[in-house]
Amino acid sequence: MTEAHPSGIGTVELFRESWRLLRGHARMFVLLMGVPILAQLLAVIVMAILILPLRPGESLRDAWLAMDEWVKVVIAVLFLATLAVVYRALAASVFAAGEIRSGRSVSVWQALRQVRRKQLRLFWLILLAGFVAAPAGRLAPVIALAFAFFCAPAFPVAILEGLGAFKSLERGGQLASDGQGRLALVFFLYLALVAAGVTAFLYTVMGLQDLVGNAWYIRPFPLLGFWGILLIPQWFMVVLTVNYFDQRLRKGESPLGTPAQPQT
Repeated sequence: MTEAHPSGIGTVELFRESWRLLRGHARMFVLLMGVPILAQLLAVIVMAILILPLRPGESLRDAWLAMDEWVKVVIAVLFLATLAVVYRALAASVFAAGEIRSGRSVSVWQALRQVRRKQLRLFWLILLAGFVAAPAGRLAPVIALAFAFFCAPAFPVAILEGLGAFKSLERGGQLASDGQGRLALVFFLYLALVAAGVTAFLYTVMGLQDLVGNAWYIRPFPLLGFWGILLIPQWFMVVLTVNYFDQRLRKGESPLGTPAQPQT
């Protein structure tokens, strides 16, 4: 059994180090989350031109009810494909943070290329848990968030150690066994930032529409706003990564070398 190491960083220093890491490589991290925006833009163009061309005066609800089932399937596939790009960008952010913290340089392309499908299973598991919890009604969000919190320390493990979802959950739980309070603080701060970001985004969009209507020059704003919101879960992933390294240090484990490839 590995003996615990007495050193480590405090909670305030955890946030400071995460912020320094993001600020010092802001261009790379912002561009990473721009990849899902490009994917979303492509999906919107495909739907607007090929799948869901709205007639004048037709609402989205009417168009949805009138469309064929195969079209609905295609839209669902496009949504999942866009979500997969978001997950890959978040996983690439973990890899990039790990490389930078270990003193190595990394580019956007290198970070994205390093991610394998097996390392994304944890993201899909959380999405599946949300669907499974849906019949619980009002308790569904609570169940989904509780499961997301349970999975949080496993993300860096899955990506940096190349483990599958369930092995990552076990390993992440072991590393975070003596740091649940700090992890809870990070998680609730993340939720608060998401809520504040989404609220500010919606109020801004509604305010612009009331001010200038649907003028052409505000049409890119929703994508730019979504880009900004995506930086919040990216921050969360970076904090989890720094916390992962700190927990390894506290337990006397050696620093990571080259990130492991996913086990087969």
